Amino acid sequence: MIKDGIDFHNVEEMTETEKGWRMSRLPVSVTERMEEGASSVAAYGTGVELRFKIRGDAATIRLRAEEAAEAQTAYIYYGSFQGGWENSSRTILTQETALRVEKPKNLAFLKEVTQERGLAFNPEVVRVVLPYGTCCYLGVEGDVEAPSQEDYPSRTYLAYGSSITHGSLALAMPCTYPFRIAQRFGCDYLNLGSAGSARAEKALAEYLVSRRDWDFASVELGINMLEKYSRETFEERVREFLAVLGADERPVFVTSIFGCFGSDPQKAADFRSIVKKYAVGKRMVFTDGLELLNDPAMISQDLTHPSLEGIRQIAERWYGVMRERLNRQPAGRRSVPYSGG
Repeated sequence: MIKDGIDFHNVEEMTETEKGWRMSRLPVSVTERMEEGASSVAAYGTGVELRFKIRGDAATIRLRAEEAAEAQTAYIYYGSFQGGWENSSRTILTQETALRVEKPKNLAFLKEVTQERGLAFNPEVVRVVLPYGTCCYLGVEGDVEAPSQEDYPSRTYLAYGSSITHGSLALAMPCTYPFRIAQRFGCDYLNLGSAGSARAEKALAEYLVSRRDWDFASVELGINMLEKYSRETFEERVREFLAVLGADERPVFVTSIFGCFGSDPQKAADFRSIVKKYAVGKRMVFTDGLELLNDPAMISQDLTHPSLEGIRQIAERWYGVMRERLNRQPAGRRSVPYSGG
């Protein structure tokens, strides 16, 4: 979505409120067909980036965060480059907060490295990566313009899942596994994680396949339904959800519940077997969650969410699975081959 010369990446709708512009990663036409809470979780800023080019020397973005238990910190990138110490991050407060971002004086060198190394993003593009929380946009000061498609990678990875996908306990949004996997592939990403509410809803699956702005996807299923749903209800949900995704021509990577140590182990095992049962099809690849992470030393104190080390392992292992399969796939929507280190 383009507004005020800014590309609001991963934002589908913006609604003006007394606190500012509320940004949603899903349209209302989708969330109204989902269970209660979908609308508020869709407004979480995880995976949302404010992207723009600075025409002058600097620009100022004005934001406001809703109150949260964790610090609300935005991280700044210049294309594929993390910002230097003076432009690496900004804390967003519950009152109006001005985030001033300067154009780098070494832009010519950054562009040279980007060209030589084949990096994904044009370094002229400022990426303000929003935190795991809810922020409102208030406006921009300075001469900015929205990037063009040529400034971005040619492929996009979409990730759906629980708060583990969404970014809970990643501490910094560039540490989420969707962000890390996209970095390894040199592609763009869409984080549609749904903290506490990844319920495998058919309406969402239908919406995902209707979007033509992604090339391959991953879905993480199970943990948000473990306590609330019976085995029978879970199986019906998963069957319908994966049937919709499996009918699409694009690759979809599916995983089940990662190693967690605060839940019923037998029910978790049952849910894993159900996901495996329905993750079938020419373009669907199943990887058991325990193959990606099953180490209590890599789980946080809550016994469910991975620590930073656990998130890193999920990213590395799942990237390996994806890379092996994608390099054997014929070219899809775009002709640029998959890459990654």
